[in-house]
Amino acid sequence: MASASRGTGNQRQVHERDFSQQATYFLQSFIVESFERESVVNAPTLTEIRADEEVEETAVVQFHESWSEIGLTFRRIADTIDQGEDFQRVVSDIPKDPSIDEIMCYVRDVFSDGEINWGRIVALFYFAYKVCVKKFESYMERTFPAWVNKLVYALVKFLVLKFADWIINRGGWKSIQEYFGTSDIIWKGLVVLSLLTLSLGIYKLKT
Repeated sequence: MASASRGTGNQRQVHERDFSQQATYFLQSFIVESFERESVVNAPTLTEIRADEEVEETAVVQFHESWSEIGLTFRRIADTIDQGEDFQRVVSDIPKDPSIDEIMCYVRDVFSDGEINWGRIVALFYFAYKVCVKKFESYMERTFPAWVNKLVYALVKFLVLKFADWIINRGGWKSIQEYFGTSDIIWKGLVVLSLLTLSLGIYKLKT
C-alpha cells in the first residue's frame, strides 16, 4: 500500500510539473504576443523572457504546437473582453507600479469563492498582460523581462494549486476549444463573467 501511495504521489508530482511548464510557456506566449499585437514599443521578446530557462527541446516543441492550437481561442476571448466600454474604463484605473505581492493578494481574493471556468482562467491571463503593460511604463527596460517572469512564476504557482486538477480532468488545455467552440451563447456568457472577475480584481488592486 505504501508503494502504491508513493507511486500515486510521484505521478501527481509529474503531472504538476508538466502542467507548470505548460502554463508558464502559455502565459509567457500570451503576454508577449499581446505586446506585439498592440505594438508596445520596446517590449521584451520571448527570447528575452525565456533567456534563463532550462526546458527540454522536445517539450518546447510540444508546448509550441499546443499553444498554436489554443492561442487563437485565448485571443478571441481576450478581444471580446477588450471591446467592452466598461473594461476600458477599468483598465485605465490599473495602478502603474503594483508589486507582485499586491497582485497575488488580489488574485487569491478574487478566486477565493472556488468558482472555476475557462472564462475566469483567460481573464487571469489577460489581467496579467494589462498589469505588465502598466508596469512597463514605469520600469527599466533592461530588467523588465525578469519582472515579467517573476509575475508569471507567481501566477503559475497559483494556477497549479487552484486549476491544475480541473484542467487536467477535462483533458488538458486543449479542451478550451471544445467548450468555446460549441455555442457562441455559452462562450460569450463566460466572457461576461470573466469581465466581471477582471473588473473586480482591478478595483481591489487600486483600493
